[in-house]
Amino acid sequence: MASGRGAARPAAVAARLAVIVGAAALLAACSSPAPPVKSAGSHPPVTASASPSTPASAPATPSAVPSETPTGPPPGWCQQGGARLWANLTSCGWPGPGNTGPDMSQCPHGLTPDNGPLTRTIRITAPNTVISCEHVEGIIDVEAPNFTIRNSIVIANSGKTGLAANGSGAIKIEDGASAIVDHVKINGDKGVMACVWDQGTSEVVEAVNCFGSDDGIWSWADMGYSHTTGDHFVIRDSYIHNLTTRTSNGHEDGFQTEGASYGLIQHNTIKMTTIADSAIAIWDSLKSSHDILVKDNLLTGGGFAIYAEDYNPGDGSSPNFQATGGFSVTDIRYVDNSFSTLASGCVGAFGIWFERPWPPYDGGPTDGWHRSGNRVLETGQNVDSGNPTGPGLNCG
Repeated sequence: MASGRGAARPAAVAARLAVIVGAAALLAACSSPAPPVKSAGSHPPVTASASPSTPASAPATPSAVPSETPTGPPPGWCQQGGARLWANLTSCGWPGPGNTGPDMSQCPHGLTPDNGPLTRTIRITAPNTVISCEHVEGIIDVEAPNFTIRNSIVIANSGKTGLAANGSGAIKIEDGASAIVDHVKINGDKGVMACVWDQGTSEVVEAVNCFGSDDGIWSWADMGYSHTTGDHFVIRDSYIHNLTTRTSNGHEDGFQTEGASYGLIQHNTIKMTTIADSAIAIWDSLKSSHDILVKDNLLTGGGFAIYAEDYNPGDGSSPNFQATGGFSVTDIRYVDNSFSTLASGCVGAFGIWFERPWPPYDGGPTDGWHRSGNRVLETGQNVDSGNPTGPGLNCG
């Protein structure tokens, strides 16, 4: 959504929310005619729920170690960041093109093609359905619990651009559904809002290579269905990069929510540009966001790399001086994250941590920032107490 682009944000947010809600409802009501339906196979049920009180201990998903994963310690120069790190993500122990997406050692016969128009909708209506070792063309619409897709490729396009594509995802987890997306390469073809759009009961996204969408992963609060939609999510060991401005409002985010709780975002590589919105954006426009651990990620780019903002009912600016009192953003923890200056000396165009330039509200979570062990790779600077500082930098 918005990036530190000034006080005009509230009106833009309201307008965008109205369009998203309408588009999401339209998508739910108007799926493709006579869509193909995947049925459950003989695989045992797989659950994707994360514990509300301990998101960091969410269930392990079945995933083999890709052959590209280095077996020894990463080279010492990996700790220095810079272009060399980003050109050798896998060797440096970070998610990248060599260790995300399908692990072909688990697909001895290759990927089975499931061809069709990229705009078609493939409905998943049977619980416990598993897709494995497939090359899928079309939007996967998950309408049942315990869906799993692993070691596969998905290419999808909503057929829409701009705000008309709001609420779309290459993989969309609908109300009441749940999914594990494990070792999948997702190409949004510059025609969907998110690689994975989640408004279900839980999701696990692991070792995913996501590109070509406006946002990487979106946890959506469908308040018309339940106050817990979009909660209980795990996103780890994934590579989010090369997003697009063609869909939604063009504000790219690696992960975004406007109200979600009980989440883990761990050991991902999120590569944004300085014209993007953020690497991670956590808001509270639809419901409160609570209990999310953001740990051991490699991040660069965005307006600010990190948003965790309480802006309900206002954002602190005139005429919305009241920044707290409605929904809240609490217990959002940032631990041992590595920030890179690849995109900007400030990591994001304006800095790492979102802030507003007027007191008493300076932006950020309702209960303040919870940060420990966060540093800038290229300078070694600890940034737990604020944005990067140093000669030539004017961050925040």
